[in-house]
Amino acid sequence: MELYWSAFYRDYTEEEIHQFAPREGGVYLLWVRTKSRKWRCFYVGASDNIESALLRHLSPEEENTAMREQLTEFVCGFEYARVAGEEERKGIVKFLYDRYKPDLNPTDPGGVPIKVNAP
Repeated sequence: MELYWSAFYRDYTEEEIHQFAPREGGVYLLWVRTKSRKWRCFYVGASDNIESALLRHLSPEEENTAMREQLTEFVCGFEYARVAGEEERKGIVKFLYDRYKPDLNPTDPGGVPIKVNAP
């Protein structure tokens, strides 16, 4: 399956999210810049509203304390792809989870992976 990935946004801020993230369903990747200046995917997510999901991670109500720490203490970025169907999103998340092995996804999402072009 061919996805159309957004640009890579190097500033994970409310301003960037409001300006660039859609209020549509899709999948998204959160990246952290390592000490060696390389980018590493630390979270794979999906939502009916990408903008809301990205903002929720920044909010004080974010339940995942490791997520809050990552986003406040390190340089982080994001990118996304619009995907309308919930079942497609689940399969894509599984594929991306298997590919990147992100640190902050609490568990394997399970299910059948749907192979996509990954950024």
